[in-house]
Amino acid sequence: MLDRDAPATPRKLVEVKGLKMYFPITAGVLRRKVGDVKALDGISFDIFEGETLGLVGESGCGKSTCGRVILRLYAPTAGSIRIDGTEIAEADNQTLRPLRPSMQMVFQDPQASLNPRMTVAAIIGEPLDEHTQLSKTEKLDRIYELMDAVGLNRNFANRYPHEFSGGQRQRIGIARALALNPKFIVCDEPIAALDVSIQAQVVNLLEDLQDRLGLTYLFISHDLSMVRHIADRVAVMYLGRIAELAPRDALYDRPLHPYTQALLSAVPEPDPGIETDRKRIILTGDVPSPANPPKGCNFCTRCPRVMDVCRDIKPDLAEIEPGRFVACHLYETTAAAAGSTGASEDYERNQQGVSL
Repeated sequence: MLDRDAPATPRKLVEVKGLKMYFPITAGVLRRKVGDVKALDGISFDIFEGETLGLVGESGCGKSTCGRVILRLYAPTAGSIRIDGTEIAEADNQTLRPLRPSMQMVFQDPQASLNPRMTVAAIIGEPLDEHTQLSKTEKLDRIYELMDAVGLNRNFANRYPHEFSGGQRQRIGIARALALNPKFIVCDEPIAALDVSIQAQVVNLLEDLQDRLGLTYLFISHDLSMVRHIADRVAVMYLGRIAELAPRDALYDRPLHPYTQALLSAVPEPDPGIETDRKRIILTGDVPSPANPPKGCNFCTRCPRVMDVCRDIKPDLAEIEPGRFVACHLYETTAAAAGSTGASEDYERNQQGVSL
């Protein structure tokens, strides 16, 4: 007899495998290619229907490029992108056009992403003009419905973007993204340009819309505290590759990759007593150039736990615990995996004031 209370297996809405995005470097009068900037260098992950995957990392690691490539705003150099079962990595514009309504984006800068010469009604209604056959009345009703959904006054429909605050402009961008009832939305640092008080409003709006409409998010941010609030799982990027991918609570409570440990050690602790005694993991050196990454692990030049193998062989992203993926030679063998507790204990000791 079937168990009616057993949870259904979540469906993969987005599947990314071996995704690469290289930007050519040219030089000379003839602009000949002399190299590549490896913005994405073979990343793989899945996003399940109805969940939020947080994508974090320092500036320049490839987070925004990843979001744009997944939506095919850039054509990838190599790899596979499947959204709702459809392969789009090599699809042409004619094939992509009917798929566009199901995948949308909320951009980082609400001022730059809105046309200053268009009214709010025209901005929100533009996707409807391009992809639907609604009458003028039906389109206006839909615009008003979207403005209500994101908390904008209908009386502001004929105003221009410069007449709104940053938070209101971001709500306009969210309304535009929702116009065609998408399944998947890439949120590219949607709160980075906003004041702290407004950030909470926008994030709460995104969560509310997700609950009501069943949306799936890729939430790109460098704000680790906000990602902890909104994400179900978190992927940590470093220099175009994913270093660690894990459920949110597991990653924040027990980070495994040395880079994740260093990244989370930089997050301030609200408790003054703990914050006073806690010592951060200070990484030495600079991030290598994506045009000339290290031969082995991308993090080997700054890692406090670096081994000889790290400088020669790139580690693969492997599942070392159920649902936890780490790209690190510390966890590749059974013995090393058994020692993963030791790595997390090092992190915990450091949090208590004992440095690595």
